[in-house]
Amino acid sequence: HGNDIEARLAVKDGKVLTKPHGHGDVHALLLRHGLLKKWTERGLEWLFVFQDTNPLAFRSLCALIGVSVKNKFVMNSITVPRVPGEPCGAICKLDDALAGTSLTINVEYNQLDALLKQTPVGGDVADETGLSPYPGNINVLLFQIPRMAQCLEATGGIVPEFVNPKWADGTKTKIKSATRLECMMQDFPRLCSSEDAVGFTMFDRQLCFTCVKNSITDAAKKNPPDCALSAEAAIYECNARLLAAASKEVTIEPPEDVSFLDITAKIGARIILEPSFGISLEQLKEKVKGPMRISKRSVLILSGNVTVQGLALDGAVRVAGSGVLPRTETTNASRPLEAIPEEVLSSCPPSLQIRGYQQGPGDVEELVPDAPDPERSRF
Repeated sequence: HGNDIEARLAVKDGKVLTKPHGHGDVHALLLRHGLLKKWTERGLEWLFVFQDTNPLAFRSLCALIGVSVKNKFVMNSITVPRVPGEPCGAICKLDDALAGTSLTINVEYNQLDALLKQTPVGGDVADETGLSPYPGNINVLLFQIPRMAQCLEATGGIVPEFVNPKWADGTKTKIKSATRLECMMQDFPRLCSSEDAVGFTMFDRQLCFTCVKNSITDAAKKNPPDCALSAEAAIYECNARLLAAASKEVTIEPPEDVSFLDITAKIGARIILEPSFGISLEQLKEKVKGPMRISKRSVLILSGNVTVQGLALDGAVRVAGSGVLPRTETTNASRPLEAIPEEVLSSCPPSLQIRGYQQGPGDVEELVPDAPDPERSRF
């Protein structure tokens, strides 16, 4: 990689320094190993690419596929509402007035403001909503496999490269550290023809994006913290919103602030909706058929092909199996979150060290569904 603006190679101890070329090489590797051809022959139609630190990506998959089918998208990106200046790329439609062509593609945040300053928009600024008119890219992508294979065959899967130097100061004459040529998987539209439809689907951030990427020390200084605590809080919030969207009869007590290792997040009812219970909103609507009242100190785990006729919960329960859960009221000690003492934390497994908390002792009641007459049980 380059060591300065003269593009001299960086050398250390007599050896040329190297860095990864970027995840855009995924396309060339898919082509080289013949995976897209094999998948096409097997009748597979969609390739879903997600970031491994984002556990909410799969919650939006069904809707993403539906939008892609309806609009015949070759590539579809999940996006979220974006605040101007936020360090994430933005999906833009770039028009070439001379050629009469356009390209829907991600523009990295370090390039966006300079690009927009050349337009009547005047820069990376908010519109009347207070947000950027250009949705934020979270690098969760869906590709239509047969057409993707054709595009890669025609181009060799070689994604155009770019350089993203980290400048030492505003003069942009010196870089902080050696930079590299790199490429990105979200630049796939550059390999498409003008006939290929490329689009994006925007979701509320709480339904599709969180991440675990910061150390405890860094997380305490950032907002959002993007650590284990904030990601768990996001999962519980997402599941609570999905339950509430599934039925107007669902009432969930609002969360409250909790703090561990100087990191704060809002956590209330800890709701887990396992894939076997439902992977789409329409499936959840079929499973939630009666009133549900859930307190903020509750733990609710729903697993299996279960239809819930009604539940009043102030405690912790796991509902698993197949059948109908009649209207039920449960109160118990629950499993509150508790801080792990500092003198003990260093000897805990890494999964607890990155949290600083664990579930305390308490009760988790196992509820087994059956198929009674729902009129026989009332709150």
